[in-house]
Amino acid sequence: MTFPSDFRMVFDRSVPTDATKAAALSDAENFVRGINHGIVKQDAADAAYKFYSTPGGTAQAYAEKQIQQYIDGGWTVTGTQRYSQAKVTLAGDRTRASVSFCDDDSKFYGREVKSRKILTTRPSDKDYYYFEIVMTASKDAKGLWLAETLEVQKEATQCKV
Repeated sequence: MTFPSDFRMVFDRSVPTDATKAAALSDAENFVRGINHGIVKQDAADAAYKFYSTPGGTAQAYAEKQIQQYIDGGWTVTGTQRYSQAKVTLAGDRTRASVSFCDDDSKFYGREVKSRKILTTRPSDKDYYYFEIVMTASKDAKGLWLAETLEVQKEATQCKV
């Protein structure tokens, strides 16, 4: 996935030493990248987020809805999204994982597609989100993890650093 030069996603984290946890975390990050890829491409059916999510799951529905909101508003993304405090918990059979992380959007903005005007906001608690994504090991592609369900807490003040 490639993005315009005025947009960055930064993942402040160390790679888990457990290879299974590392793979689940990496693909959870790729799922989130896929959402932004759909926004940049202005395509609510973009293949990127679909590749990293299970069909019919709440994660895929969330991604499509987020992308569509940007398209409907005539916006794309600009600035920097910073993700931190990543945590991965594996289920006993190691085929499911709960991946959580914080999202700091205090330097992340919408930008009007036509005018290129940046829609800046004042820093506030609304800039912080806490994501919890249930990832499932793909039955079709060895090593691939898919976002199945997703919960997002808005105004996640515990994510202020």
